[in-house]
Amino acid sequence: MSSLADTLETPYYAAIIESTPQADFTASETITTADQLVSLAVRRPGFLGLETARGVDGRALTVAYWRELADVEGWTMAGQATAQGELNLEVKRVANAADNAVRALYVVPEESRAV
Repeated sequence: MSSLADTLETPYYAAIIESTPQADFTASETITTADQLVSLAVRRPGFLGLETARGVDGRALTVAYWRELADVEGWTMAGQATAQGELNLEVKRVANAADNAVRALYVVPEESRAV
């Protein structure tokens, strides 16, 4: 099965959001923090698309793709009030094999995440 990432022209940025299911989450609570960030992302400049998956342990993974790092920064700044440290967010630059700049760019520090 093809992925959106397979169709994007490099370089681009992948913002990987991992959210852990909450023990006190009820069926009536259908909008999560990750959902709110995704909703915000689709209206931001530089947004290229997203993909989602769920791990067998219930973790939700969302990858939002962006054209420029400044686009990711604008999105994360706009979503700060929403996220409030509840998510594990990591941003990576994706490039071709000849580009040595592929590395983690932004990781929410462990101590700033909600417990």
